[in-house]
Amino acid sequence: MSEPANYQDVADPLDGLSRVVAAISSGQLELEPEDLHAVSRLSSDSQELVLQQLSELESVGRFALLERLHRVSSEFGGYDFTVLFAAMMSDDDASVRTLAVSGLASCETAGATVTLLAVARSEEEDVDVRREAVVALGEVAMRLELGWASSEAADDVVETLRFIAEDVREDEQIRASAVSGVGVVTADWVSELIEEAFESDAAALHLGAIQAMGRSADVSWLAVLEGSLVAEDEDERLAAVQAIGEIGSEDGAPMLLELFDDPYTSEELIRGAVAALGEIGGEEAVEELQRLRTHPDPTVRTTAQSALEEATWLDDFNDLGPNQDLFGWRDE
Repeated sequence: MSEPANYQDVADPLDGLSRVVAAISSGQLELEPEDLHAVSRLSSDSQELVLQQLSELESVGRFALLERLHRVSSEFGGYDFTVLFAAMMSDDDASVRTLAVSGLASCETAGATVTLLAVARSEEEDVDVRREAVVALGEVAMRLELGWASSEAADDVVETLRFIAEDVREDEQIRASAVSGVGVVTADWVSELIEEAFESDAAALHLGAIQAMGRSADVSWLAVLEGSLVAEDEDERLAAVQAIGEIGSEDGAPMLLELFDDPYTSEELIRGAVAALGEIGGEEAVEELQRLRTHPDPTVRTTAQSALEEATWLDDFNDLGPNQDLFGWRDE
């Protein structure tokens, strides 16, 4: 499927939705671009009519429709399914609502953010659905912090994540997701929140704090993460590896390289360290990645090659291998 053409006013939004519902009901694999474009123009005041049409599908059909629309919105530009995803938040099936939240996370619209905030704050919503909404709000916070998006709900996003992270009555997994999500925020209180979560006896909060350290991209956390690299818990070690990669400082590379000399380092941890080295870049990391292209594990070799390509792009490194000058940089 190519990116959508200009189908403006070709199909009525509700008529397009009707044809999409019929296609899903019949098991059709591909949906017509003009119908998808029509659905992406649904207005927020048509939600009741949207729900009436969606009720014609069984739960498995509604799930299949969401999967199809989520894939389309993630892979191609020009579509906005905020209205349909928001309407599905009233579905009786929690798995459908969870996928609808995931769809809203990809919409990057103010309407999607408002719905995610409502789901995250809801005391009646299923825990897994709320956790998915909190994770999505963390991504919204990231886009806002980087200046990739603007939203009148920016303050609400940060305040909601902070409230959930600090609420001791809240589910620990949801709190952990909020801690991780708020790690990107530039504010004085964030470091203290991360430290408190890291010192918590709750394993979920501890891991959430490590993830927040990585999302903060703050090199001051490297000393803490170095200690987590030798923790007994494998999940903590893997989270620390990923966090060091996200921080992206060359000071983190030597910490990761030590893992390759440890005979007790798991293959999963090695693969994580390889990917993290690619995120960091730098001469030392690139040299290690080149060596790992001959690793006996084919997954490690593949990961190393992908990480090497990322690292060389980051550093404008001249060689991917001996005697290679793919872009003619030596002559510049």
